Amino acid sequence: MSMPLLTLEHVTLGYPGKALLKNLDFAVSRGEFFGIVGPNGAGKSTLLKTLLGLLPPLAGHLHWPEGRPVIGYVPQRERVDPIWPMRVRDVLHHTLCALGRPHFRRKREHASVAEVMAATGIEALANQTLDTLSGGEMQRLLLARALVVDPAVLVLDEPTAAMDLVATETFMNMISRLHRERGISILLVTHDLQSLSGRADRLGILQSGQLHQGSPEDLLTSESLGRIYGQKIQVDTLRGRSFIHIAHETVSGFERIGAGGT
Repeated sequence: MSMPLLTLEHVTLGYPGKALLKNLDFAVSRGEFFGIVGPNGAGKSTLLKTLLGLLPPLAGHLHWPEGRPVIGYVPQRERVDPIWPMRVRDVLHHTLCALGRPHFRRKREHASVAEVMAATGIEALANQTLDTLSGGEMQRLLLARALVVDPAVLVLDEPTAAMDLVATETFMNMISRLHRERGISILLVTHDLQSLSGRADRLGILQSGQLHQGSPEDLLTSESLGRIYGQKIQVDTLRGRSFIHIAHETVSGFERIGAGGT
């Protein structure tokens, strides 16, 4: 079994006087793709803030057994001042400069920037200013910014929330490729359970203050999802991807939710 990267033992998360998630117990293994799913208000952002060290647990113990690793963070979105004419390549160079690490010499810096632009498909955008980027292009830049620090862990907070179907599939396929080729550990939070099918090694579903966790094979079934959500759900599988349908309140039968992948 892989070495634990992160463990949470009896952890309660939230804010003073307001606990959102109680008594969490789970571990993430080194090199694992762990997908966390939940509706708005379920505590996903609070969990991420705690993992990033921005918010202390209210109770319990959060532990990095091998020490806190370098973490690359991809936010849901980032506000850009259109008056500030920063180019795509400038963002990546400035990120490395901000680290102040002596091993990022000039030659290495240029190589790192070129490599992550190629890996995220933004080479052609290198000289564009940020105000000209589409939502999908901006998210790929934020991903490149997270990768340029050579992280051991990549943490993503609903990175496809503002994307259309095609951009979402492209971005999620990119994350899967990076995970596969680099062996990087990934913690990805999303409201879109279906986008993790065929990609994540393990899932955590936040519902009613509880974290239901397991393999996609165990959780992405009609029985498991029906039990978690307390609703009649149908799951169909095609080419290793799950397609999830829920019973609509006003029509008979099932209505498909989300979009399946290829």
